[in-house]
Amino acid sequence: MTVLTTTKAGIQAGQTESDRAEPYGASWSAIRSGQGEGVAFDWVAATGALSYAFQPIVQLRSGRCHGYEALLRGFERTGFANAAELLDAAEAAGLLAVLETALHAKAVAAYRALSGWSEAKLFLNLDARLVGRPDSPWISCDPGTSRNSGIVLELSENRPVGRGVAVDAAVDRYRQSGSGIAIDDFGVGHSGLRTLYEARPDYVKIDRFFIAGIDADARKRALVAALAGHAHALGIQIVAEGVETETEFYTCRDLGCDFAQGFLIARPRLDLTSLPNRYPVIEDLNRRDRRQPSEAHRRLSEVIERLPPLRVDSRKTELLDYFRREGSAAIAPIIDEHDRPLGLILERDLKRFVYSRFGGELLRNRGLGDRLDDLVIRSPVCDISTPLDRVIEAFSTESAADGIVIVEGGAYAGVLSSGALLRLVHERNLAMATDQNPLTRLPGNAAIVRHIEGALDDSARGHVLAYLDFDNFKPFNDNFGFRQGDRAILMFSERLKAWAGGAGAVIDADAFAGHIGGDDFFLGVSGGTEGEVLARLTELLALFRSDAESLYDAETRVSGGFLAKDRYGALRRFPLLAASGVAVVVPPGQHGLTPDAINAAIADHKAAAKEAEDKLCVVRLA
Repeated sequence: MTVLTTTKAGIQAGQTESDRAEPYGASWSAIRSGQGEGVAFDWVAATGALSYAFQPIVQLRSGRCHGYEALLRGFERTGFANAAELLDAAEAAGLLAVLETALHAKAVAAYRALSGWSEAKLFLNLDARLVGRPDSPWISCDPGTSRNSGIVLELSENRPVGRGVAVDAAVDRYRQSGSGIAIDDFGVGHSGLRTLYEARPDYVKIDRFFIAGIDADARKRALVAALAGHAHALGIQIVAEGVETETEFYTCRDLGCDFAQGFLIARPRLDLTSLPNRYPVIEDLNRRDRRQPSEAHRRLSEVIERLPPLRVDSRKTELLDYFRREGSAAIAPIIDEHDRPLGLILERDLKRFVYSRFGGELLRNRGLGDRLDDLVIRSPVCDISTPLDRVIEAFSTESAADGIVIVEGGAYAGVLSSGALLRLVHERNLAMATDQNPLTRLPGNAAIVRHIEGALDDSARGHVLAYLDFDNFKPFNDNFGFRQGDRAILMFSERLKAWAGGAGAVIDADAFAGHIGGDDFFLGVSGGTEGEVLARLTELLALFRSDAESLYDAETRVSGGFLAKDRYGALRRFPLLAASGVAVVVPPGQHGLTPDAINAAIADHKAAAKEAEDKLCVVRLA
């Protein structure tokens, strides 16, 4: 067997595979240090010394293994410190494509030796320098591959694609070989959204930077939620990389990520003899989640159409039979052999065949390809557990004009038509209008109760649940009139909206503002540091006290108060309008509290808040 070798002078041939890897690490080190000018590096022996560890990528709702990422191991036996150094050396030697092809062959062989390998996908890293090159692995159709080959090529964001490469055309060639496409390390690399646009990936893997501590970082949550929403609208699925804690898992799941990969689930394994197809840790985490299926989950289940799907390996003639059988159906959901959705076929796209002179014969001609692959269009995908608001925000665009594929546990569950989506939008708007305060346009009591319940279920973060109201509002209203009273309420509500919109300028905090009614308000803050949240809340009360002075004439402002009748009809002096509040602090890790306990704490301390110098009474529940 001829083996390619390299020296400083270039590429040579001549060594055999029997020359094993151990001496080559030392030889390569010598070359790098300027010694051993004539020493050759045996790439085949080095390749033989490398192996792959597999790390699972699992479905966040079911714990089912969706695939494995193949991670290169054994660098210490070759003299290289990591994969990047190895690939850089191969590129310098003109062997990058040869090496990548050989390594991928090893990974695929290990993958296909797995029991039940066809049920999971294999995610392979592809060096960006090879994208678009004619010698790149997976660039040409291999008779042994197909859409069901299970290979997903990861294009890393950490290294740019070569200048002048048409990414969309290159990716099309990989797809023709049956490979799926993923963007790896998304968010920390070179092209970002441009790569997302041009590569049209099947998966986006969000870099660990955005996942680490996401449960306590409002900015990371906002970015991941937005990315998940936009990706799903484009039919792209999201993988959260580097999930290491339970709170990161719950946060990624609730933000709309489809899959997770990380030490919480499993470390990379070199021993591939007994890889499970389900991971109990995920099943256990979902089982331990105290939150019950939401009304949104039940409503989605009610409105989706349970159209029977077609397998992608069905014949095109079966597609014609499908539309005849389903009658009014304008779309056909297409799935793979494991019930995973691949997209939709639109009845209108068949009309060019059905109504053309030889269209029927073309569909029946097996020589032109009898599978459905070339008719499938990618469609938006949404998990049935996604909150309705997120469904509406993500899919109320023309991207969902033909329907949204609904999945449950990663498997096809049905289709949400554009008509059903419009009904959901109408129902949401009607519910918001019913619950919304007509004066301030803030959410009302139903939304406040939902927020409190959600905060008490979220034990990963600390929460501050504050009840705020005006001091001596009735005398003010009686003396200065309802118009001024409404002005005061609107003035405070605008302060509250601004505070919640910027989360009080507290780092890593989310906030929700609601209007209970009259001069009673609610503010819920999740995350951030307790001291900073309470300090900003005190500032909010002080700012309103200053704002409220504009409601009086100059004489009243100077005197610092006004005369009015109290609730007993006695005339007495009241101070200028101010707001006070009870802030109930729920620390992280707290379990077992109920909304009734929060309400009781507020009721017990309202009087103390009005007597406090800074108008805020803090109650810590332990």
